[in-house]
Amino acid sequence: MFNFKRAIPSQLGRRLLFTIVAMSSAVTVITTMIILLLDYKQDLSVLEDHQARIKSVYLKQLSLDLWEFDWPKVELKLEGLLNYPENEYAYIVLKGGEKKSRGMSVDSKYTELKEYSLTYQEKEIGTLYLQVNYGYVYDRLIDKAINILMTQFVKTFIVSLFILAIVHRMVTRHLYRLANFAKNLSFDSLENNLELAREKQNDELQVVTDSLNQMRSNLASELEHKEKIEQELEVERGQLANLNLELEDKVEQRTQELRKTNTELSVALDNVNSMIEQLQETQKQLIIREKMLATGGMVIGLAHELNTPLGVCKTSISAIADFTRTLQSDVDNNCLSKQGFADSLQNIDSLSEMCEESIDRITGLVTTFKKLSVKEEYETLSQVQLITFMKDFIAWTDTTLRNNIKLTVNCSENIMIETFFISLHKVLQALVENAATHAFPDEASGNINVDITKIPDQDNIVFSVSDDGIGVKESERQRIFEPFYTTRRTKGEIGLGLNITYNLVTQALGGSIEYMDSEGGGACFNVTLPLTLRNKETKHYE
Repeated sequence: MFNFKRAIPSQLGRRLLFTIVAMSSAVTVITTMIILLLDYKQDLSVLEDHQARIKSVYLKQLSLDLWEFDWPKVELKLEGLLNYPENEYAYIVLKGGEKKSRGMSVDSKYTELKEYSLTYQEKEIGTLYLQVNYGYVYDRLIDKAINILMTQFVKTFIVSLFILAIVHRMVTRHLYRLANFAKNLSFDSLENNLELAREKQNDELQVVTDSLNQMRSNLASELEHKEKIEQELEVERGQLANLNLELEDKVEQRTQELRKTNTELSVALDNVNSMIEQLQETQKQLIIREKMLATGGMVIGLAHELNTPLGVCKTSISAIADFTRTLQSDVDNNCLSKQGFADSLQNIDSLSEMCEESIDRITGLVTTFKKLSVKEEYETLSQVQLITFMKDFIAWTDTTLRNNIKLTVNCSENIMIETFFISLHKVLQALVENAATHAFPDEASGNINVDITKIPDQDNIVFSVSDDGIGVKESERQRIFEPFYTTRRTKGEIGLGLNITYNLVTQALGGSIEYMDSEGGGACFNVTLPLTLRNKETKHYE
């Protein structure tokens, strides 16, 4: 059996180790609870966003497909609803009783059945039912808590051992040497000087060492002096009677000096104990500081965009392996039941879906990151008639913008521009989507204006995309085009939209972009482009 006292013989060291581990564990538990609470709130916010998107996008499109009896699209949209991790089972019941469903119903205390009415032109044509399962949120939080607690405990224990080793090397081993020297100090060993196994330093340990050496020197001197007196007494034995009283007085005096020396030694030892207590308090403060720094680094690391989907993938794959080993064990033992096999397949299927969704999330992030770099492909310049171009753009936005956001385009004359058609469309699309997302949060209504004007006496044209939304704070304007900067990170944004737009405008389209406040108090982006890019190499930016 492991003998803890034998492994760490120092009682002071054991107390120090237990104190560090206890305090660190308490801090770890508190910070873990805070992190899990924040993750829980974030997951609930994501689920609410999913349901809001279903209401704003899926219901309208699904009602239209049902009205046109386009069953393949209906089934495709039902499959799309199951792509959300919380949706387990989706089915539609028409007014005539006909039913279309996708997924599998799950009997769990964490499930909730949501009901949405499907209408077309104010006519009710059926009802959409969604079975929402919140269980995966709690499973992920539990796994994350276990990983954090185990990792932090191991880290704290290792750091504590290092601190214990440092304290032993700097203090404890020298205290043992001081104690052994004081214990073995006698008149027969006064010739041995106390030396610590280290370079001489001007600290408290050196003060105690010098005091003990001084005491040893005093004792040696006193002993030598006493021996000399005894020799003199031996020579002057005839005067013993007269000198007897004087000798007693001298002995008493020496005894007082010894007592005084012992008192000084006691005070020095008390100072050593006080110093040890101060060192313990200092060590506690250092440990707390290191833990706070480590916790801050952990929070920043977990905030990284890829940590959550990668963690889900790792957990899912590990769980699938466990289920597979359990199935193999049941098969080998000839005890596999039909219900057990079905349950295991269902669990493996659910975990596979979670893993696939996380991989899709990672793929989406990687695709977005790739947009920061330029990928060149040969492409011919296009002659773009802006009136026709903007009509097509308005028709596209009708299918993407919310109904309560109005897009207005003002083009003063029939302007022709020679540019990259796809890049120009991506720029306007990004600016309009940015306004719809940031200028009108929480489903607010508003107006977005696109004004196209030609600069007199210059071969340039200006696209002004403005809104009457909430605008941009003064503190955020300097960083608005920086990569990975966003004020909606908790909503799933990663802050690359305006940076990609900036790269497209300045590199692909040979122009410039600037931000200013709009007249309505919202935001305005002015994109200045040349009328022709004939002398520019043909590039396509993804």
